[in-house]
Amino acid sequence: MAAFLSAFRIRILLCGAFLLFLLSFFWKISGHDYNSYLPMLKSRRPNAAIFILLAPNRITQALVALQNVEDRFNRRLKYPIILFTAEDEVHFITEEVKAKANHITDGRVSFATATKESWDIPPWMDQERVKSSLETIGFSTGYRAMCRYYSGFFWKNPALAPYEWLWRLDTDIQFHCDVPYDPIETLISKKALYGFVQVNYDVSWVQPSLASNVSEFMYKNRHLIPADANQHFVWKGDAGVGKAMAGTAGNDDWTGACMYNNFEISHRSVWESLVYTRFFEYLEKAGGFFYERWGDSPIHSYGLAMSLRKDQVVQFDDLGYQHQGWDYECPGLDRCACIEDEHTRGKPSYTYSYQILAYNSFLDFKNNGKA
Repeated sequence: MAAFLSAFRIRILLCGAFLLFLLSFFWKISGHDYNSYLPMLKSRRPNAAIFILLAPNRITQALVALQNVEDRFNRRLKYPIILFTAEDEVHFITEEVKAKANHITDGRVSFATATKESWDIPPWMDQERVKSSLETIGFSTGYRAMCRYYSGFFWKNPALAPYEWLWRLDTDIQFHCDVPYDPIETLISKKALYGFVQVNYDVSWVQPSLASNVSEFMYKNRHLIPADANQHFVWKGDAGVGKAMAGTAGNDDWTGACMYNNFEISHRSVWESLVYTRFFEYLEKAGGFFYERWGDSPIHSYGLAMSLRKDQVVQFDDLGYQHQGWDYECPGLDRCACIEDEHTRGKPSYTYSYQILAYNSFLDFKNNGKA
């Protein structure tokens, strides 16, 4: 009998301890600290990394941006961060810079270099023609190299090879809102492959032959382009899409709209697809990255418009994301440290949604113009 009572008391104590643990756990997740328990509730975090390309004159700016990113969401999400530099600029990443970046990110940062092949002007190019373009169009060779790198090389870098989801940010950015969710999880839940924040408009005078080259590629590779691809985002109406597919479209047929990719979350399959791979190879042979200033933002937008459906792209509108101190859209939420005014209500280029810019002929619009 004594042995039975002793065993019974032990069971009571164990049950009581377990109940106290449960009460403590649910008390925690009901309070402000619930985010620290999310890893216990999730079976698997997305295989993702955040990456930023550093310019030597923007290192302090990059550290400030890192602090903002960590404070707003990544101290909770804990995604690794990879900081890239061009091969001939590695010496600017001093031990002091590394120490500060490690402190800000709790040691989740690493450093990598862009290979010379992905950065330097290809040796087959006409150097005099490149020099002439620098004088007439402007934009440095470094800027053009960056556009080329983001257009066709970044996902191939060994430092990013282990990751499925690639989250690009820039050094000159700020998130004005706390981000209480994981944007990558949002893309996954929506079965999307690409996420961005702002629609911007580029100009044709810096890339006068880009639209015609894109159209020529589409004509020669039309068998690779899905019938339901969201081409109306970059081409003006059915007539513009028709001319693009026939290889006769030019700047007058281009909407100018770009998914502004200084904030960009993509699944690597987008860039590794056959259509995008051949698209970049075609543009590379044309030489417009250095003979003109072909931007990575319009090239990504052209490539995505010929390969993805509109439902495979998500536009985030609740992050309070700002680039280079320009006007941005303040969501008007309590978790955002911004006040709506003439600079934060969003200019037309920022408030037009990805769906709206796809034109009525392509979408089923209802009431206020939202798909």
